[in-house]
Amino acid sequence: MKESAYKVKNHSTDAIISCIFGGISTCFIVGAIIMSYYFAGKGPVMVGLLGIGSFLLSIAGIVFTISSWKSVDGGLLMKRISGVLNGIVLCITVIFYVLGWV
Repeated sequence: MKESAYKVKNHSTDAIISCIFGGISTCFIVGAIIMSYYFAGKGPVMVGLLGIGSFLLSIAGIVFTISSWKSVDGGLLMKRISGVLNGIVLCITVIFYVLGWV
């Protein structure tokens, strides 16, 4: 029988770093949203810094995701999780900044 690509024991280092960046950026954007609601849209500079930090970390995560897809080591699951996680956070931050400019 052919082994599944999802049952690989080792993972790409770039995919793991990308997942960590995605998790941190998710925490940043959730914190920024909660603080923004708490301050009714007139929050301190920290809210903007959390949003920009989330945006930059998700871009760095996407860069690491692309480099993990280019490497041969590791399975597909971690690479897909890191790509989807960073892509969702990037889309959310772009949507919030576009809505903030309008």
